[in-house]
Amino acid sequence: MIARTRTILLGLAVAALALGGGFAARQLMDSRTVSTAVGTELGAPFELVDHTGAPITEAAFEGRPSLLFFGFTHCPEICPTTVYDMETWLTELDVAPDALGAFFVTIDPERDTPEFLADYLEPQSERIIGITGAPEDVWAMAKSWRVYFQKRPLGEGEYTMDHYASVFVLNTEGQVVDLIGFGENPEIAKAKIASVL
Repeated sequence: MIARTRTILLGLAVAALALGGGFAARQLMDSRTVSTAVGTELGAPFELVDHTGAPITEAAFEGRPSLLFFGFTHCPEICPTTVYDMETWLTELDVAPDALGAFFVTIDPERDTPEFLADYLEPQSERIIGITGAPEDVWAMAKSWRVYFQKRPLGEGEYTMDHYASVFVLNTEGQVVDLIGFGENPEIAKAKIASVL
């Protein structure tokens, strides 16, 4: 019975990996890749714009702790849920806006203009800053954080984006000290945030 259960579980794991575009398989692989870099420096200098159109650089991630998430506004579930969760965690922890930065970097800059990001973020949060810019520059920035993303065609010119789904928890030097996985227990997520405050 135990051997049969193991065989079934192994088969399911192989099937998930074979799907390639599946969220669960991608999340497992990407978490393993990024988690090896916790405590080390990720990222490279960049010059992009925030959701108000103002210039923003890597300096935004320094001088105070930050939460950093890579997503896109046309995302049906993961991204809106994560934006809601980030705002909820910070509200429940009673974190002042100037005590911790919160950033949403689009991995779909072709559609996510500053105006589009503003319309998406501002109704949900007054503290989460959207980041976008020229596609090549945005993608270079995401790659410097070792973030997985890939355009997946849906037909008739439409597409979605597969992407890494965890929130980076950064210290005051802009280094990754922890990750908050999608759907993580809220108390655990808040403890991870509190540890850098």
